[in-house]
Amino acid sequence: MFHLFTIDGKRLDLTLENIKQGPRVSRTKKNFRTRTQLEVDIHGVPGKLNRESGDKYYGREAYRKAARMEDVEERVYRASEIMSSPVITIDPGITAADAWNRFNDNSCRHMPVVSGEGKIIGILSERDLLKKLIIRDGKVEDAVDITIRDIMSPDVIAADPRTDIRRVARAMLEQHVGMMPIVDEKGDLQGVVTRSDILHAIIQHPGFSLWA
Repeated sequence: MFHLFTIDGKRLDLTLENIKQGPRVSRTKKNFRTRTQLEVDIHGVPGKLNRESGDKYYGREAYRKAARMEDVEERVYRASEIMSSPVITIDPGITAADAWNRFNDNSCRHMPVVSGEGKIIGILSERDLLKKLIIRDGKVEDAVDITIRDIMSPDVIAADPRTDIRRVARAMLEQHVGMMPIVDEKGDLQGVVTRSDILHAIIQHPGFSLWA
């Protein structure tokens, strides 16, 4: 389950399929296809045989592989198992320059913006700050008198701790976000899942198939 948090404090419960889609990049067109074919005989031994024999071999091997896997039950990994917690958050009233220092001190690239009541009202990214600040040698050179509330991204998509990691990853990909907040039933922030968390899960769990 996913949730949409708006800047005015509203919360909408959504499925992955119902999340509002943003602008998408058009797919590139392929002018031609290439195919690498290994020449094998009907028993899988390399050699020069006709294409039909090779195709029969590949088809039979694919069937055998599927038959071996059909009884294997793959574990479902939940967002709560890979999320980073506790979460470093930021107040909407601080300046962009102070936010940059906070990002550097904590080696962060994204931070949830929370209200005085502890509710998510936005997401601030390193990219948001770089659009407003002049940085030289890692320090703010020309401070701009602007607060986080003015530059953060509102309407935050968050996920339930029980959500399958695969669905979290797909939502992040389709929404072009680098971090997904994880909230409980009350909307309280429990953790965040980043792209790094997902990559770490794949590395640590060899049997984990992301798009299964």
